[in-house]
Amino acid sequence: MVLSNKKNVTRKMNFLFILIFIIFCITVVGIIIKSLIKYSYRLPLFILMIILTVIIFKWIKSLRVFEFENIGSTFTIKYYHPLKRGSIFPYLEFPIENVTHFQMQERKIKCNILKINILLKEKNKILRFKLKVSNLSKNSYKKMEESFTNIPAYPV
Repeated sequence: MVLSNKKNVTRKMNFLFILIFIIFCITVVGIIIKSLIKYSYRLPLFILMIILTVIIFKWIKSLRVFEFENIGSTFTIKYYHPLKRGSIFPYLEFPIENVTHFQMQERKIKCNILKINILLKEKNKILRFKLKVSNLSKNSYKKMEESFTNIPAYPV
């Protein structure tokens, strides 16, 4: 079973690039026909366009593709930027029996957080991972939780 938000993240990234292009076009048109823009508004509008562009680039930089794959005995999570090219290596890859806690913390405004605790039997140590996950449907969350049905829910 493979769950991914790649299509949604790519769509969001393309939309943000289109917004940057529109801001660039508006800025160029404003520079060309600056006689129509009042002199006192030119600098504030230009600064506003720069600020919007910086904010949009920050959003693009923070986008992450989340791929979850469960093949029965092991699970794999790939977590990468949508513009990354070449080989994409797993962020996490462990046997399912080592997972002690799996929780999706849903938030209204920001990205949801996936919390996973994994027991390393050799060192008798628990590793805690927190991943920001966005643009995944509730159905995908349920499928992820159902794939870990044999995991007891331990408090964090």
